[in-house]
Amino acid sequence: MSYSALIGSACIAGAAWGAIYYATYAVRSQLLGPTIWRGDENAGAVALTFDDGPAESTPEILEILAAHDVPATFFMIGREVERRPTVARAVAAAGHEIGNHSYTHPIYLYCTAHRTRWELRRAQEAIANVTGVVPLWVRPPCGVRTRAYFRAACELDLVTVQWTVAGFDWKRRNASDIARTVTKALVPGAIILLHDGDSSNRRDRRETAAALPLIISGARARGWRFVPLVELIGEAARALRSSDFGKERR
Repeated sequence: MSYSALIGSACIAGAAWGAIYYATYAVRSQLLGPTIWRGDENAGAVALTFDDGPAESTPEILEILAAHDVPATFFMIGREVERRPTVARAVAAAGHEIGNHSYTHPIYLYCTAHRTRWELRRAQEAIANVTGVVPLWVRPPCGVRTRAYFRAACELDLVTVQWTVAGFDWKRRNASDIARTVTKALVPGAIILLHDGDSSNRRDRRETAAALPLIISGARARGWRFVPLVELIGEAARALRSSDFGKERR
């Protein structure tokens, strides 16, 4: 094979991988299935979401949310729900929404269709059994989606919810940096991604908790309200459920 042919093959392979990466990893991608990543920008409101709990930091975050009268959605890992049932029930008792964040936090791109379906179903069961809440929303670990993932989510009537703004609090960052990152990028209708837990159980979320009052005050200073996810994206979710978009991927 000639040098030019090798270069051409490499370019094609690179383009193919780039397309796969975008379809599976890009937060706003709709190539494999319907995904909500932002709410109504005319609502004058934003929504807080937390991933990877319940965890040791969750009670502190619940206290801060209660003190500021802010609702949130907690995307829970099924096995963590079973490890900390009291904390999971406290989230539900406080009136916050609960979403499905898988059972063991795998990257679905590297899972079989069977394993993907099991992860979603097992998480639904764990959350429902412990809290009495049947999740309406699902967020795949790291936001990674596949065709098998969308088929499984459709079977469970789950709407995929990504995010508009991330605090990048899974990295080693202090509260000021987390809050600054969120508030700088915040827009009306934004879905904010933070973490109350760590899927590897190696790090607490004290800095995230400390950043919360700063994020809340920053949004309210602009005149924006914090609303439940169901209020921010409910209309879009109903439209998805009534469409044939997800059904075509069964």
